[in-house]
Amino acid sequence: MTGMSMSVASAPNVSCEISGLGMGDWKWTVDSIRPFVLDAIEAFGVERCMFASNFPVDKLFSSYDDVFNAFKAITKDFSESEHRALFHDNAARVYRL
Repeated sequence: MTGMSMSVASAPNVSCEISGLGMGDWKWTVDSIRPFVLDAIEAFGVERCMFASNFPVDKLFSSYDDVFNAFKAITKDFSESEHRALFHDNAARVYRL
């Protein structure tokens, strides 16, 4: 991550929504987006990251299922509580759902 990204990540009141990766890589694969996903999680921590879709824009590059299956594949070794945080709990907390 760049210096600016790291300084933003150091602010405890900032969260990171991981989405829209197809906009930068139209022919993305699980392996091509893996470093971006893992770097974001490393910088912000599981407790401040959340997976999201960028639909309908992402529909130009893949399906909804492909996007979320990629997130699941990348985090397959994460714990159940980390999965809940990334796929639901953090968004519910941050967006007060």
